[in-house]
Formats: sequence, C-alpha cells, structure tokens
Amino acid sequence: IVVGGVAGGASTAARLRRLTEDVEVTLFERSSYVSFANCALPYYIGGEVPEWTQLQVTSPERLRERFNLNVFTNTEVVAIDRKQKHVTVRSTTTGDTTEYPYDHLVISVGCDAVLPRNIPGIKRDGHFCLKTMEDTSAIEQHIAKVHPRNIVVCGGGFIGLEISEQLANRNFNVTIVQSSEQVMNPFDPEMAEYLHQTLRKRGVDLRLGDGLANFEDASQGALASTVVLRSGTKIPADMVILAMGIRPATAFVAAAGISTSSGGHIRVNERMQTITDPCIWAVGDAIEVKNCAAGGTEMWSVPLAGPANRQGRIAAENIVGIPNASLYRGTFGTSGIRIWGVTAGCVGLTEKYLRRKGSNYKAVYLHPRQHADFYPDSSEIHMKLLFEPETGYIWGAQAVGEDGVDKRIDIIATAMQTGMTAPDLQDCELCYAPSFNAAKDPVNMAGMIAGNIMDGLVDTITPLELMQSVQSGAFNEKRSVLLDVRAAAEAEAHPVAIVPKDRRLNVELDSLRQQVLGDSKLQNALRKSQVIVSCNTGQRANTAARMLTLLGFSSVKVLTGSYWTYIMLDCAASRQVTHYEEKANAVVSVQCNELLNCIECAGAKCCFRHVEVAV
Repeated sequence: IVVGGVAGGASTAARLRRLTEDVEVTLFERSSYVSFANCALPYYIGGEVPEWTQLQVTSPERLRERFNLNVFTNTEVVAIDRKQKHVTVRSTTTGDTTEYPYDHLVISVGCDAVLPRNIPGIKRDGHFCLKTMEDTSAIEQHIAKVHPRNIVVCGGGFIGLEISEQLANRNFNVTIVQSSEQVMNPFDPEMAEYLHQTLRKRGVDLRLGDGLANFEDASQGALASTVVLRSGTKIPADMVILAMGIRPATAFVAAAGISTSSGGHIRVNERMQTITDPCIWAVGDAIEVKNCAAGGTEMWSVPLAGPANRQGRIAAENIVGIPNASLYRGTFGTSGIRIWGVTAGCVGLTEKYLRRKGSNYKAVYLHPRQHADFYPDSSEIHMKLLFEPETGYIWGAQAVGEDGVDKRIDIIATAMQTGMTAPDLQDCELCYAPSFNAAKDPVNMAGMIAGNIMDGLVDTITPLELMQSVQSGAFNEKRSVLLDVRAAAEAEAHPVAIVPKDRRLNVELDSLRQQVLGDSKLQNALRKSQVIVSCNTGQRANTAARMLTLLGFSSVKVLTGSYWTYIMLDCAASRQVTHYEEKANAVVSVQCNELLNCIECAGAKCCFRHVEVAV
C-alpha cells in the first residue's frame, strides 16, 4: 500500500510495477489528483501555464491501465494498525471507512500548510493556501467572483514569491508580509537583497521584519479582511494568500508509534525504511534525511520534488529486493527560484548557519558575467562560495542573476556530491562558446579564488567582517586603511561608507605600483597599516593585493566582492540605499527611501549593473 501520490508516492508505485508483476500495489490519495506539478500552481494562476490539465503528471486511469495499480482518490488513510498490518482509510466525500491489509506500507503523505492557531481570524472567506489543485481552483473562482485589487501574501518563501510575481503580472496590488528581515531564508541576507530589489522594482509592497498579529474584519473597502501586523500597521486586503510554511501531515503516523522528529518528520534509514518498523517505509516531504552539506552528521527536511522522486525509486527497489538496490545518501538542498527574469539558486549551507554552529569557513564573492562580455546580452552572476579553508570542503554556494545561475549552482552541487574541494572547481572543464560562457567559467573563477586563499597567495575579508571590525573598534586598533583602487570618480561616487573617510585611500590600480614606489609617504602609511583593498567586484582588488604583497607589504587583504557586495549587505542592514544620477557630467548622490527599487536607475548608470561609472 502506498499512502499519497504526487512525486514520492506515484514514483514508488510506478517503480514497483516496473520491477515486478508479482505484487499487488494499491495507492490512496486524499485529493482528487493523484499526481500533479504542485510547484507549478502559481504559474497556472498567473497564466504562464495556460491549462490546468498541463499540471497533471498522470491520471488515475493511466496508472490503472499502464501499470495495473489500484488507485483510490479522495481517500485518506487515517490510522495504521502495525500489529494486524492493516490501514484504515476514509472517503473524503462520504466519510465511510474501510480497512485494507498490507505486507509493506509506503508513506508519502507530504505536508500541510502552516496556519498558526495563535493568529486570530486567520481562517475566513477570502483567505487561501496554495498547496493543492483544489486550492488553485478556489483562488481562481474567488478572483472571478469578487475581482480583488489588493492582495496580501503572508510569507516570503518559494510559494510566496512565486504567487506574488504571478498576481502582480495580472495587475493586482500585491503586499508581501514576512516576519523575518529577508525573503527566502535558504539565502544569506546580502544575497536575498537582490530579490528584494527585484520585488520592489516591480511594484510589490515588501513588509519585512513585521509579522502577523491578527486579522480583523474587512474595513476601508476591503473585501476579505484587514491584516494587522505586529507593529500595528493595518493593511486592507481583498484576498489573502497564506504561504507561511509547511508541516508534515504525520499525526496518524506518530499515533501508530512510528518514530518522528520534534517537527513531525518520519525517521527513516538509507533504504527508506522507517527506523521503527521494517515493513513501513516513507518518502517525500514528510521525512527527515541526512544533511549531506553538513557532512551527514545532522538531519534536516528538504521539501523538493527531485529528492522525493529518487526516494520513491529507492524505496521500491529495496521493497522488491533487487540486487544492488540503491541507497539514499541524503540531501544537499539544491534549489532555485525565478521572479521576473531574475534567478536565485543555492546549494548546501548558508553563512548564517555556519556562524550559528561555530563552523570554520571562508566566504568569497564574485560578480562575473554569465558569458563573454563582448557577446550581446551579457549580465552579471552574483555568486557566493562557502568553504572550509583548511581542507577546501565546500559548505555551500548561492548565486543570483538574469541568466546562467542554475547551471553554475548545478555544477557546484555536483562537485559537492562527488567530494570535490573548492580549489578543484578551477579545474572543471566546462562547455565553452562566447554565446553561453567565458573562457574562465564563473565556477572556475570561484575555484581560483579559493585556491589562492588556501595557497596563501591572498587573504580576504568579507563586507560583513569589515562592518563588524569598524563597529567594534578593531579596524582602528589595527590601524587599518581601505585602499580603493578604482578610478577617482568611482570611489567618490560609490564609497565603502562604513569606513571613516580619513581611513580611506584612493589610488587607481594602473598607477598603484608607480605611486607606491615613488611616494615614500604613501609607502610608509601602507606599511604601518593593515591594508584592505577594494574595488567594484574584487577583481582589481585582487590584482592590487598581489602587487602589494610582492612589493613587500605583509598585511594586505582583499575585500571579497568589494563594493557590489558591501552595498547589498549595507542595504540589508540599514534598509536605506543611495541611487546615483548622472547630471552635468558629474555623479550626484541622491538619497532614496525605497530599498533598491531599481536595478538600472532611470537615465543613469547604476552601480549594480555597470562596472564603470560614466562621468
């Protein structure tokens, strides 16, 4: 018996039949749809997927005819009797219950949407989750019936951002409410900031760090409710999408005495057997697995379709007992999201996690283009690589950009799965042509940076470490200086403002050698200081740091990612940003209270899209 369809359950059932004709396979699915693309539900609402039938991966009829499976939809398993080896199922349409015996039981129940009980008024007309095809139909019917204008999305995760994009594309006024200071918690704050700017550029009202307090009755012309935040802010809503996370639907599993984690996730071994009962198996979003990025010593839950499909195949192989049946080694958490042409991808652990655990790590940033810069439509990929500086073990990676992000994250994910180190990335031989790559792929460049650090050729400091150093006073105690090797106009227009002005020096890279050798005052100042070299992206800073090191300066560090990473981190910390306008052949600073509400300032060169500032 397989409990639940979609990715894990349907894969298990189909794989079982492909392996043997000698078993009876029965699948129970509590919804009307046995297997559908639940990750694509927002795109149907937005119209990118025009027909709901396109979301159906397969149908009960096809599973019956092609695989000879017994398939029951609108049927929910409500109890497990492990001693008698039978399950109790209930029809969700009639309420009738029936018992079915099993030899092996596979649980693939997935998760339910989180609806916190401590938020008054959360369940009411006009409030919707987005988890099933039925949810999708209810949202569409509500839109057609009441014609909402103002929609509040509660939650800034994958579903929250994707449905916000699709609703905004339909010209609804969208507000995202997120209790934490950033959207997309699998990313670090400075990387999530690229998503913040994209959302605001497209007109989404982003409320960060201000969680839900309660829902009041509709007022001010609202059709659904008044959303009340913890700050006291009230937002009239014609419709509310509740995308506040998910919780495993495993109450009946725990009631049967099957071991679950504190969060309700089923504990399984590498064969996908529950650790409690060898005849009961589990796959998909409702289980916990080894955190491979953390070395396999910790457990986590990763609700992704790819792992669920693989787990289903592995469970089937081990149930049948085929020779060399696969084992599930764990999950690295490779995932991505796209909003308005901007892709963000990640794999492994975040710096937030590593700092919290006290792990030894180095973080490096780079901002290469996704293909040769002379080829049309080249654009930056903003990348972050985390690795252990003694061994080169790759902890994780994050990237954001308009093109080529998924490719680079997939390469690093594959490297992590095969045990490659960070410096090994420089030796990856990757497909090249100017239209889709540069001679040095961004992944190669990340490996080169890591290799330089581990070989002792260069030392780095992150913008976060720089900020902490300045704020703690350590920057002054070490007599540190920030050496900006950009052109004077760039340095003046876009300063690393966290560093006091009297601790900033500006010497353009192309004249650095001559000035250092010919100016004894500058030479003495640098020799007495810890020199932190910065530019726009870190590339020129690296060249300058090597130059200074070879000239005998012993305390030199590169500000990794340099200004482009610093300003994103500064925005994440301060919720303020400076935009720049070009006027009368001069660069003028203009304060903007909108947090990065554009990537390219109207009529101006913006520092996030252009290496050089025109003056």
